[in-house]
Amino acid sequence: MTSLPAEIKFVAVRAGSETFLIDIMAVRQVVPYSGSTVVLKDAVIPVVDVAARVAPEQTAPGEQPVVLLTHTRAGAIGLKVDEVRRLLTLPADQLLPAPPMVRGIRGEFLVGVAPHGNEVFLVLDVDAVAHGRTAGG
Repeated sequence: MTSLPAEIKFVAVRAGSETFLIDIMAVRQVVPYSGSTVVLKDAVIPVVDVAARVAPEQTAPGEQPVVLLTHTRAGAIGLKVDEVRRLLTLPADQLLPAPPMVRGIRGEFLVGVAPHGNEVFLVLDVDAVAHGRTAGG
């Protein structure tokens, strides 16, 4: 049985009007947004707009969006976000299960929620967001 690390490092990003956490181990690189694909080292990587995927009704585009290049079970995918806010380290036991819906975002797109200070962060499931996977499909 594998045990969870005592602490998990996250990248806090803004997508639309929401701040999300992404496990830093899933992020390979951050590049400027230039369209629906990124060409990197002779590979074409598709880009998914996080805000449009998880909360289309809350989308408020950023001035200079960026793409987080991630590695999922199906390969490399870019996640378009409006800004990278900061790095955050949280105790693993502070993560709570994701409810079916939180702030208009379906729980299928979340690994969990993370209360921290006066904020409650939503922890993204990179595979679910990148591939549109939901509990129903």
